[in-house]
Amino acid sequence: MTLKTTQLREAIKFALAVGATAAIGTTAVFAQDTAAAQTPQDATTLDRVQVTGSRIRAVNAETTAPVLTIGRAELENTGLTSVGDVLFNIAASDGGALRNITTSTNGSDGTQNISLRGLGATRTLVLVNGRRWLTQGDGTVDLNTIPIAVVERIEVLKDGASAIYGSDAIAGVINVITRTNFEGAEARAYMGQYAQGDGFQQAYDFTLGASTDRVNAVVSISYTDQEPVFAGDREISSVPVFGAGDIVSGGAFGSGFPLYGNFLRCQPGTRTTNPNTGFSACTTAGTGGATTLIPGRPGTAAGDFRPFVSFTTDNSGTSDRYNFAPQNYLLQPIERFNVYGQGTLRLTDTVNANVQATYVRRDSTQQLAQVPLSLNITGSQGPQWAFAPTAGNVFNPFDVDISSFGFRSDFAGPRRPSYVNDNSAVTAWLDGSFELAGRYMNWDVGASFLDSEFTQSGSGYINLFNLRRALGDSRRNPTTGALECLDAAGQVIRGCVPFNLFSGPDLGLAAGVISQAEYDAMVNYVTYRQVSTFQNSTNDYFANLAGEIVELPAGMLGFAVGVEHRATDYFNQPDALVAGGGSSDNFTEPTNGSIESDEVYAELNIPVLADIPFAQLLEVNLAARYSDYTASGLFNGATVTPEIGADTATKIGIKWQLNDQVLLRGTWSESFRAPSVTDLFAGGGESFPQALDPCASNAGRFAALNAEQQARCLASGVPAGGYNQLNTQIRSLVGGNPNLQPENGTTRTFGIVYSPSWITGLDFTLDYYNIRLENALSFRGSQSVLNECFRELNELFCGFVTRDATGNVLNLRQTQFNLDQGEVEGYDFTVQYRMPETAYGAFAFKWDNTYQTKNDLYGTVGEYNGAPTWRLRSNLSVDWQLGDFEANWTARYYSGLDEDCSGFAGLFEAGFTQMELCSNYDTTTFSALRDAENRIGATTYHDVQVGWQAPWNAKVMVGARNVFGHEPPRVINSFAHSFDGAYDLPEGAFYYMQYVQKF
Repeated sequence: MTLKTTQLREAIKFALAVGATAAIGTTAVFAQDTAAAQTPQDATTLDRVQVTGSRIRAVNAETTAPVLTIGRAELENTGLTSVGDVLFNIAASDGGALRNITTSTNGSDGTQNISLRGLGATRTLVLVNGRRWLTQGDGTVDLNTIPIAVVERIEVLKDGASAIYGSDAIAGVINVITRTNFEGAEARAYMGQYAQGDGFQQAYDFTLGASTDRVNAVVSISYTDQEPVFAGDREISSVPVFGAGDIVSGGAFGSGFPLYGNFLRCQPGTRTTNPNTGFSACTTAGTGGATTLIPGRPGTAAGDFRPFVSFTTDNSGTSDRYNFAPQNYLLQPIERFNVYGQGTLRLTDTVNANVQATYVRRDSTQQLAQVPLSLNITGSQGPQWAFAPTAGNVFNPFDVDISSFGFRSDFAGPRRPSYVNDNSAVTAWLDGSFELAGRYMNWDVGASFLDSEFTQSGSGYINLFNLRRALGDSRRNPTTGALECLDAAGQVIRGCVPFNLFSGPDLGLAAGVISQAEYDAMVNYVTYRQVSTFQNSTNDYFANLAGEIVELPAGMLGFAVGVEHRATDYFNQPDALVAGGGSSDNFTEPTNGSIESDEVYAELNIPVLADIPFAQLLEVNLAARYSDYTASGLFNGATVTPEIGADTATKIGIKWQLNDQVLLRGTWSESFRAPSVTDLFAGGGESFPQALDPCASNAGRFAALNAEQQARCLASGVPAGGYNQLNTQIRSLVGGNPNLQPENGTTRTFGIVYSPSWITGLDFTLDYYNIRLENALSFRGSQSVLNECFRELNELFCGFVTRDATGNVLNLRQTQFNLDQGEVEGYDFTVQYRMPETAYGAFAFKWDNTYQTKNDLYGTVGEYNGAPTWRLRSNLSVDWQLGDFEANWTARYYSGLDEDCSGFAGLFEAGFTQMELCSNYDTTTFSALRDAENRIGATTYHDVQVGWQAPWNAKVMVGARNVFGHEPPRVINSFAHSFDGAYDLPEGAFYYMQYVQKF
């Protein structure tokens, strides 16, 4: 555990205390920077603005749907350096999106995205300045590609908006607005780190803006660097499951593939030919059961080995399991460089030429424990793993074939995939305004060219083709003493180096079994550097016209119409050995596909009543969008052109302003999400789930089928009477499905905005939301695919099962289908209050809440099923400003959860650990064990920041996130590290300081 203190942490703690004390004692006049303090403007001079959720520009920015706005000042108060982290902390975020904290996304590439309402990141649309942004193959946006230095505000539309923006806007829309009217220069420096002295972050940016009568331009350059935090440096993540045994071995959940090996031997004469692989296989379990090398022994004789010890119940650390957790990252190292520019040239009094361009390079690294070599000559782990050391291997001390071998490849080091992500985006457009028959009109026409290129390379991987040869028959040349591999005819295999798996992690170097030169040759022969490439590009062409049609008694009838053509191409070329089935990484097929859409939309804003009792304003907003999709790509080695078809989304919204104090609003909308390129065409990635084939004769499964079901089996290649399923781990490929159709959602919202006249500056907002999904994409595993085809006779699934001539499942694809339907429901409640200025300064309060009552798509609200489904998320912030001093305090609340613990209760009651993992259980009955739960307590984090406006036009800010060092709750069903990545890192606060200089 890292327990050191740091100068940065202590300096920031001191500055927080001194800054707060000095601010309280200051009596200087507070200079407000808010709209309320500015000179009021005549209403007729207000500009028309376009807000998120509508294409129609209007003076009144209040819409029919709820919109959360995060201004520039709020962004700075968070002390965060990425748009992704800011959005992850809003109350409407469900905590299920990708982050750089890898407790639930071990192996992630550094991507950050956002999920709202518990519906997943693919159902949340992200825009920049109202237009689509760089996406990945699944249609999501990596929020790291949006530099926070150029963000003016972020608008979060909490409503379905496909009628306005098209596909993906089911859960809501994130619209990031950039700083278009910035003048002057601004430089910023940021540094921070965790209380444990790790995870150091630094960020620097420089922004320059200028305006003349004809030109407006903004350019920004930014750089961000984040250093890692290792799982081994936090107690809760130092073992696979915290509390499940000793740290040395990883306890009951440590890996059975240890540094000193875990293997079974064949008895002489007990071999047969495996019909699936052609390799000789053992017909018995062998002698002695699981065996491992005694540490410190050379591994050259049978006496150097002893039975493998799987568990200890006394936390003594004598188990032979391997603790892989400490080598993994909790927080990934990431480096980002960004150049952003935008400008407007006034061509005439009514026409402008505009351009927006950005380049983002992201370098990130992941680290995983050493490759576990899972060799088994039965081929149960896949054909590429169907080998093990032979009796004729020069290093085999038993002189019999090994049937299976589990070995942690420490010689290759940890797996370290590195990712280089180059993103470029250019949007160019013309816009302007004109009058037609006395009616105001505005228009724009342009194109966006978005490209994301991605390279993954890494070390620590094993070439299985070479390892297979190196573990076969071999010898030391009787003349030269050189190690040589031999083929079946006893001839030397040129270039092959025999490999020693029997002498521990250093391959026998320390024991003198091999020399340094032989060690180097062995390692170089079986290891390799992996390289894969990805690219996603989108061309988007658009034209929009909005304005006024006719004046109605209550006001002008506004409209917007537009067309859009969007084409997305994606490919993924895995590493050659991965695609060829010769890598220690699971076999993966390449992906290649494209999707095009042609879209047209129309929107009307109809004023119905105005300036009458109980109807200061009543408006109805109508919108519809028609989208037509075509797609083409590779699937299972052939080019396919799926029929996605067309979809129409509609929306109706009502805004009823009763008086100056009360506004009622409601919407009913249809939204949809078209399948992405990877949904349709993603190449299959290898997996080995347990599955029982209904067509197999084992346990009378085939005989139990009715005549129609048996006929389906026979038609797929199963012989009469069924076949004998030898292996229940069926090799499967997880990938795309070209038969997918768009998923559809219906959203209803109803809300009230109350601004009481008796308290100036106070606003209450309460909104109800209900989202129903139909034809939602739902993943089906191997067992479900087999059952649906051969038991339920659902032809939709049968094309995903391929058999060999004997009836064995040769290839099974796990994928998504349009099968699910569900409902998400809840309430958003926000209170904002800006107090009148007092002698003690100006205070502003904001309390934002999301309370979810139902989510039957991804589990029950209030339960943890691999991701949190909080009932309540709440953020309370207090801003204070007095003269040149300011301070901000924020409390972030996450309600408690329950998680199923039935799989752990009996095990740990048996005495495998001194710490009970299940908080609620009763050992008196079996059903109580089955129903055992673990209570995940409610969690509150406190963030604080103080700032000082220096007289040389600079600002200094120091702060801390999770200032009291509150620990995340222990979770036992998370992917890794015993807490969920939706919570802050354990063991201490994150301290930071920031300096901003304006010129």
